[in-house]
Amino acid sequence: MLRFVFWTLFISNLALAGYQFGLAGKWPLETREPERLKQQVRTDQLVQISASAAQTSSEPVAAEPEKKPEVIACLELGNFLQSDAAKIEDKLKTLALGDRQSRINISETASHMVFIPSQGSKEGADKKISELKRIGVSDYFVIQDQSNLRWGISLGIFKTEEAAKQHLSNLNNKGVRTARIMPRALTTNKFAYQLHQVNGDEKSKLDALIKDLPAHEERSCQKTS
Repeated sequence: MLRFVFWTLFISNLALAGYQFGLAGKWPLETREPERLKQQVRTDQLVQISASAAQTSSEPVAAEPEKKPEVIACLELGNFLQSDAAKIEDKLKTLALGDRQSRINISETASHMVFIPSQGSKEGADKKISELKRIGVSDYFVIQDQSNLRWGISLGIFKTEEAAKQHLSNLNNKGVRTARIMPRALTTNKFAYQLHQVNGDEKSKLDALIKDLPAHEERSCQKTS
């Protein structure tokens, strides 16, 4: 009986030893830790991230909306003397705005005039005009009424005294020394251009063109009756 128990325990121990050392084969789910790590691919590039980051990274990135070019609904240039119409229109037609360009008449009441006193005669006025042209002054008007300003030269009529003083200062910088300012209520018929749906490229071209235009104001379109 003891011999039977001995051999039974001996065989059991041998079976247990073989199982522990892998002699009986490997079970599918019994892969040891070192061998499992060897089977992983490129473990050096694994990075641990949080659950919220993983959720965010899996969401599709929304495309930024395309920025639309800026368009000016209606731009107005004015107010110009009727005598300047041909020169201004010759410049504006290079923009090729077609029916997006229109012209409006404006009645403007001014109260201050920059002028050169009477030159005594038409010949004297013509001589003074030649001097003005030589120094680059092209905006003028020979006064021919029967007042004491006859054969004087108007260099601009302005709504405010401040605007008249600024224009006189600009003329002085060009070399005009005999110009003066006087109050004079006068209504003049001028005109302005309205330019519709002006895009960025057209505005850049316009800015380059209007540098050579007579004194003017650039503004949003005024309502016309």
